[in-house]
Amino acid sequence: THFRVTLHRSAIGLPSRIAKTLEALGIHRRMQTIFHRHSPDIAGKILKVKELVEVENVGKHEVQTAAQMRAERKAVRGYEVVQRR
Repeated sequence: THFRVTLHRSAIGLPSRIAKTLEALGIHRRMQTIFHRHSPDIAGKILKVKELVEVENVGKHEVQTAAQMRAERKAVRGYEVVQRR
């Protein structure tokens, strides 16, 4: 039901039309992953930049928000605060 789009190659040195297409998709930097619902306009944008991105079809249960992906990457603190003064 959704596309998982990950930018693998940079748009540096490519026409500005391609950079603007990536911006319209919501991708700002390499290795950034975003989720979009299946729709003809999103599919067309992905086809414009198909050489730069990796696309997977995922179900609704696999879709994550930016905050969820950030929390998943966060490292464990390594200690626990028992009591504060």
